[in-house]
Amino acid sequence: MKGTVRAGSSKGGSSTGGVIRISKAGRTGVVLSRGKASTAERVGKASTAGSVIVAGKADRIGNVGKASRPGGGIRVGKAARARGVGKTDKARRSSRAAGERASRAGGAALAGPAQSRLRQGPAPRRRSSALGRRAAARAKQRTAMRRAPKPAPHASSPQAMPASGAGPAPRQTTHPQGVVVPAGREGAAASAGSANGVPPPAAEHAVQAAGSGGYAAGYRDGVFAGGEALVAQHIPPDHILPAVAAADLIAAGFRQYAPSLTRLTSPHEMAGHIMAALDAQRPLSVVRLGDGELLTLAADTVLPAAEVQELAPFLSYAGVPCSTPDIRATLAEAIRGADWVGVPISRAPTFQGLLFPVLRHFGIDWSSLKLTSSTINYSLHQSRLLLPILQGRRVLLIGSQAAELGALLQLHGVQVTGIIPAVAGMADIPRVMQLTSEHTFDIALVAAGIPAVVLCRRIAGELGSVAFDFGHLADKLVTGELQL
Repeated sequence: MKGTVRAGSSKGGSSTGGVIRISKAGRTGVVLSRGKASTAERVGKASTAGSVIVAGKADRIGNVGKASRPGGGIRVGKAARARGVGKTDKARRSSRAAGERASRAGGAALAGPAQSRLRQGPAPRRRSSALGRRAAARAKQRTAMRRAPKPAPHASSPQAMPASGAGPAPRQTTHPQGVVVPAGREGAAASAGSANGVPPPAAEHAVQAAGSGGYAAGYRDGVFAGGEALVAQHIPPDHILPAVAAADLIAAGFRQYAPSLTRLTSPHEMAGHIMAALDAQRPLSVVRLGDGELLTLAADTVLPAAEVQELAPFLSYAGVPCSTPDIRATLAEAIRGADWVGVPISRAPTFQGLLFPVLRHFGIDWSSLKLTSSTINYSLHQSRLLLPILQGRRVLLIGSQAAELGALLQLHGVQVTGIIPAVAGMADIPRVMQLTSEHTFDIALVAAGIPAVVLCRRIAGELGSVAFDFGHLADKLVTGELQL
């Protein structure tokens, strides 16, 4: 059954009418009741019939679209627009009953008390509708907040600057196997963010940009806490420091401390010192301090031993399963007696953050040391100075990669006169020294972890030769990651 039933009235001297549209299935209808000078627009073709819409004076009933909620009484206030709501099974059943009642009533226009009662509806429906409106309003507000553009933070007024103003998080460096870049003396060199002057590793593809998750948020909070928040501690109450960022203050303060800058021996200068010692056949030791050596010295002195173990689980691999007072004393004495000491350029907590506290604890005056970079081994290689130093010299190789490195060096015309394959930690130093004394050589390249510092010092001091702390450069040359 399909058709319409029209009902009219002469309220207020004007002619108004309601229209009931019966769907194809003849199940339900829509009652449109209009007041004075109001207009009713179309009801969408997919609207579920049975909805009762009542418009007041000078009101306009908007489109009821495909998703209009059936059976819902929508009252439109003055100069307002009615909107459709989503449908439910319960509402559909209610609308069907309402439509049938409207059809039986002959399509009479709804007015007066009956109209008011129909607008109100049952109490449960009114409560659920109110709850739904409030939930929808909250959801809309959340969506608007998410989509709203965030204002760019200003560098001024540190107290008011949010942590989110610290800028984007830097890229994280991960090991190709998905773990943290291996720690140890080469930790800073292996990191793309290292300040040691070493080029980024070949595994650049492993560097991933920080997302919008916890890492990025923590980074921003950390930058704020270590920058603007520190500045804010020096600003008196009821004052601001306009248009001056923490970076500006650091730059100004740095100029004050610039006279304290200490220049490190460059790769070319170091190559000259080594070659001069070789030519003069005098002893020379070059040792390097990385996080492994510094954490070993810091255990139970500058840091609690438990914290050192947590920060440096690699120490066993580096030759120090447990930092003891004897090991620390031996290592400190080797540093004190070395001819050249490589120190980290990185100001990270386990590099320069430990360097000076550790030296101070062991009574070593850093200004009395001849300093170069802790990555001088890589710098010599990068500057193409390594082979000129070794060619024409008798070379002893010590370390787990000694045999493979020896074969590689011989391909480049280097005379390898001895190989000592492995050093089993600090306790193995006496045995290695005995084996070393049995070889004839001009320069020893020692790649033996933390014990290399002690071995280089002793080889130079006891055997009168040049000894160079070669480190993980041996591994990188053997694996082909770096080329001679």
